[in-house]
Amino acid sequence: MRIAIARAISIVGHPVVLISCAGLIAASTHGASPVQMRTIGATLLSLAAIVVGFTWIQVKAGRWAHVDASARTERSSLNVFLATLLLAGAVLVWFLLHNLHMAVALSLSAALIVAALLLARRVKMSLHVAFAAFATSLLWPVTWAAVAGLLITAAVAWSRLTLGRHVPADVIVGLLLGALAGSAYVQWLT
Repeated sequence: MRIAIARAISIVGHPVVLISCAGLIAASTHGASPVQMRTIGATLLSLAAIVVGFTWIQVKAGRWAHVDASARTERSSLNVFLATLLLAGAVLVWFLLHNLHMAVALSLSAALIVAALLLARRVKMSLHVAFAAFATSLLWPVTWAAVAGLLITAAVAWSRLTLGRHVPADVIVGLLLGALAGSAYVQWLT
């Protein structure tokens, strides 16, 4: 039962889910128009679809054993792809939509993935935890949402440890770097 709960939390706490929800909540609480909300949602959905397509192609081609990219080489190729996609997305969002908040959030997301790549020989940084912490910062200063984000971050950290996907050091590094990226986001845009 404990493993089933941890798996459910890990799925619900997936970076794509958390960042998308946090981005939409933050935009709506900061007065985004319905058109802006649809644009943000469509952009996030498009990025997610591209990632799903990439992972599906990797599995179909036999380069990956499973879509979760668990092997080191799979994770490395996924992270290089993600960092590139997020940086390209940030540039497009800035030049096409002139949305500074989203461009900065996508750039910082790419920075988290680059950090994971750079640290890979020493630690398998938990990107689930890093993005949970980062998503929480996107919700600031909406108190109820930030508190919910903190609780979700704690649950995601527990799930990654319970599932044996990470050791405590991986989770701590993810938490610290996610919080650092979140702090940079809040400082940059305030």
